[in-house]
Amino acid sequence: MDKKIHKLIDKWLDNNVISQSVYDEIINFEKDANPSQKSKVAKAITLIGSLFVLSGLLGTLPLIWDNLAYWAQLILLIVTTVFLIYAANYSEKFEDRNLFIFKSSERVSSVLYLISTISFASVIVFSLNILNTTNLINFSDDISILIASFFVLIYAIYLYIKTGLIFQHIALFYTSIFFLGSLGNLLFPNIEPWAGGLFLFSTGLIWGLYTLNEVLEPSWLGYLLASSTISIGSIIFINDLVGSNNLLEIILLILGSIIFVWGSIQLSEQVIFFIGGLGLIINLPRLITELLPDNIWPPLILFMVGGVLVAVGLYLNSIRENLKINAE
Repeated sequence: MDKKIHKLIDKWLDNNVISQSVYDEIINFEKDANPSQKSKVAKAITLIGSLFVLSGLLGTLPLIWDNLAYWAQLILLIVTTVFLIYAANYSEKFEDRNLFIFKSSERVSSVLYLISTISFASVIVFSLNILNTTNLINFSDDISILIASFFVLIYAIYLYIKTGLIFQHIALFYTSIFFLGSLGNLLFPNIEPWAGGLFLFSTGLIWGLYTLNEVLEPSWLGYLLASSTISIGSIIFINDLVGSNNLLEIILLILGSIIFVWGSIQLSEQVIFFIGGLGLIINLPRLITELLPDNIWPPLILFMVGGVLVAVGLYLNSIRENLKINAE
């Protein structure tokens, strides 16, 4: 048991806040729930050794790769993937506290699972390459990419459902985009840039809606991925359709940034506000350059900085008011 907690319940017992029986129950519960110090040390040594083995394996791999047969290369990739999954599962058994350079064991397992996702993707891609090389299958590059992205997406979905950790959320998002993009490229090989922008916009919007409905966690990461993808998609879409009219393009982008700022206030989400604010900071000077002469820049810069500060103040005040309303 943590020494501070032990002193606290001792103080409660001395001041008759809790009874002796309750005190004993707490002590026994903590004793049964927490592993012994020797067990913690053994787990830590095992994990450290595993990380050294992994580092040595990854360092040796480039040196021996060219001298290995195809089947040996594939087996080595499979062993690496299995090892990463085992290490990630093992790290989950630690208590949620600082572990090496990580602030919690969850972050260790999240990073290991992310690396295992990359390794798993390598296994799938390499397997397809071997099958194509040996003429066991005859898939085009587009179909091979689609098959690989599908299996990696399934693995990413499994890991996110299993852990719900940050890096697994990120992996799920980008593997989803890669799979849908591969499918779209196969069905519509001559797709226009504006359609690609519309695809990113739609994907980001759907991701944001799932985050809003608490299907995806943490919410700040879901909103960050959604809002940044919507922004990129909007830029591509607008630039391709009205790129010849620079003024109209800038105005549309500014309106989009304003919508982001408004939405961030409604949802009390800072990351959306930052995306919208960044869009305003980038596009307002572009609008001024289009409309006004150069000698008016200094006062307008002060005006924009002041406007951004006012917007930040209003945003923070809105969050505080929303918290008050929710508390009531």
